[in-house]
Amino acid sequence: MTTRFTVDGQKGYLTTATAADGGLGEVTIRMAKQGSTLAGMMDALGQTISMGLKAGAPLEVYVGKLANMRFVPAGMTDDPELPMATSLMDYVARRLAVDHLPVQRRAEMGILTTAERRELVGSVDVVETTWSDLPGLAMSAPLQA
Repeated sequence: MTTRFTVDGQKGYLTTATAADGGLGEVTIRMAKQGSTLAGMMDALGQTISMGLKAGAPLEVYVGKLANMRFVPAGMTDDPELPMATSLMDYVARRLAVDHLPVQRRAEMGILTTAERRELVGSVDVVETTWSDLPGLAMSAPLQA
């Protein structure tokens, strides 16, 4: 399965393949700017995730480590399910989680789609299941004089 994505104007392709056991087996990440450092690093990330998955590392470990990483490019995406990303690695981790992890586990990790977040509005459990990154919000807030 291939997903075309854009994060802050940087275009890329996330391709996943299924393993023999039916789980995620291989991840390939290609950025539009071939030959750039960014493209090389994202290619290496895809290869690293693939090798780890083949060695038995759970996808949740990668998602937990890569989600919420903050560096540019970051910002708006063209993905209606995941409209914001704090980095390319954050987007990749969230997209893999949405595509390959059960919703309950993702909720525990704070990774929900826009529609899933909307469903939680008005729910009694919204405080317990909705992720909030207060340090991240503080870092992104403008300084007041």
